[in-house]
This record gives sequence, C-alpha cells and structure tokens, in this order.
Amino acid sequence: MKAPHFVLVSLLVASAAVYFGSFLLPDSYEVRRSIVVPAKPEQVFPYLNNPTEWEKWNAWNKAYDPTMIRLYGGPLTGKGAYQELNGDKVGLVKVHFTDSTPPSELYYKQLIKGDAFETTGIFSLEPLEGGTRVVWQQRTRVTDDLYNKYKGFFKKLKTEQETEQSLLSLKNLFDPAAKSDTNNQIANRKGRS
Repeated sequence: MKAPHFVLVSLLVASAAVYFGSFLLPDSYEVRRSIVVPAKPEQVFPYLNNPTEWEKWNAWNKAYDPTMIRLYGGPLTGKGAYQELNGDKVGLVKVHFTDSTPPSELYYKQLIKGDAFETTGIFSLEPLEGGTRVVWQQRTRVTDDLYNKYKGFFKKLKTEQETEQSLLSLKNLFDPAAKSDTNNQIANRKGRS
C-alpha cells in the first residue's frame, strides 16, 4: 500500500513543481545574435530589406521544409513589404516589414497562425573595417499561461539555433570560403548527436 501512496505523492509534487515553476518563466524572451559579413552595409542590406531575398539565407527554406510555399506582397522592399510562408514544418507565418532605414536598420513583426506569440525583430548593420556587423535581435511576447510559457522556453532554444544558422548562411553569400567551414561545423554537430 505504500508504493501507490508514494507514486501519488510524487505525482502531486511534480505537478506542483511544474505549475509553480511556470511563474518563474518570463512572459517574453529575446534572442540576439551577430556576425561579421565581409561586405559593405550597402551590399548586405538588400538581402534583408527585400523579402524575396530571404530564401537565399534564412533557415526557413526548402531544405528545411520541402512543402513550403512563399507568397509576397506590398512594395518590393522596405516598409510595408511582407512575406507569407506556409509549410508542414513552419506552419503559416507572416513576416511584415514595419520600418526600414537603408542601409542600417530593418524592423519587422512576425506572426505564426495558431501560436500565441508575436515576435518583433530588428536587423542592425554597423560598418566595420573590411565588413559589416549584422546584429539580429528578436523579442517574442508569450501568452501568460502555463502551456505557452513552457512552449516559449523551448521555442527560444530553437530560435537561437535558427538565427545562428541564418546569419552563417548570410555570411556565406559573401564569403564562399566560410561555406566549407560551416558545412564542417554542421557535420560535427550531427556526428555528436
């Protein structure tokens, strides 16, 4: 009779820990990554400011989700331009450019249908000697409930990986030698998995 009692108490304690642990999780999360690209801001910015160019460097591409379809609207570049992605893995995503200051800043909002999250993002480009520092900052608001707070925690980890992969792909557009280094890094990660 002690074993069922112990199991019941353990389940109650675990449930309470999960419930009260959600109060410690934030109602938003931020992902900030940067990379130095061997090109001038004027050369890099068009790949960010034009949604049709995102498929050349963004982690959400046909290799990630072969079923993905992209639709574009608004002006071709800058404020008001948008893209919609629809696929089995990515779901239905809308990325809408809310402000653009060429060649230094691009602001956007991203919504995923069925998700209780709203992401705002900023690309900042800083000229450097021999290149450009591209900083990609994303802030996501999470609905204040138990399920979405935990979902947001795991979504942040995935967003960090996708952001790093996307920035490396952007750099590879301007530095083909880095492409082989990136492929080696990805192969090493897969080998450790």
